[in-house]
Amino acid sequence: MHYLQEWWDNDLSKWVKFVFLVLLANGLPAFIILISVPHLTETLFVWTINPPVSARLVGVMYSNAIMLVAFGIFQRTWANVRVIMVVITLFSIMATLLTFVYLKPFLAHPWFHLAYWLTMYLILFFAAPYVFYTHERRYGGKLPINLPLNLLARIVLIGSAFVSLIMGIGFLFRIETVNQFWPWQVAPLVGGLIGVLYITHTAAYLWALWDGDWIRVRPIFWQAPITNLLLIIITIIHTPDIDPAMHGRLLAIQLLAGGFVLVHGAVIFMYRQQEKMIGPVS
Repeated sequence: MHYLQEWWDNDLSKWVKFVFLVLLANGLPAFIILISVPHLTETLFVWTINPPVSARLVGVMYSNAIMLVAFGIFQRTWANVRVIMVVITLFSIMATLLTFVYLKPFLAHPWFHLAYWLTMYLILFFAAPYVFYTHERRYGGKLPINLPLNLLARIVLIGSAFVSLIMGIGFLFRIETVNQFWPWQVAPLVGGLIGVLYITHTAAYLWALWDGDWIRVRPIFWQAPITNLLLIIITIIHTPDIDPAMHGRLLAIQLLAGGFVLVHGAVIFMYRQQEKMIGPVS
């Protein structure tokens, strides 16, 4: 309890911590359910997701949010969490609106499932933009660069933003087209949420490019290898469940995810020595 009180009273804004905790309260149970028992979403989740590989795909999406919160929650300054808040703010707005577009899958479940989902997202819908606007106005803007992004990092950001934008537009607005190439059929609601995640990552990659400081933007690099490794793992686990005729498409997805792992990992590795010279930053 003593350490918890010290953490709550440290220099990071309590409003930022509030947003992180609400997202964690929403994301952690969802991640556990979707990754561990993807075949039980009809009873344990807020809407039914089929096939199970799609449930685990949404679980990977939640793992991304948990990773970003896990990094941000131990920081002490707005500057070091604002790229995380770019993702959270946009995702909170877009995912909430998406819920009202695809209400039917939620209404097929008990009312309290939708009530829980909407309560969490409506809190974030209002709180995250408020926190981002007020804190960026007070503490943000174009800040001094202590450890500039090198050429490779900038190329990776531009390439990642482009790929994420294409994937986001496809999953969010052209799910029928995506399903012609994807190795399994993705439902519109699942596709919409995955598309929203890709769109928010596009914004975060572009934000990082504008910010230009490695220490402040490194969370958006760190999340990529872990998220894409998880994507590769779930597709390997579910390979027997996918039509053998689609295995070529599955391999293409795994190779694309592996590319994200390698290029982001390379940038992280390149900066490790320079981070040691600077020392801990929070």
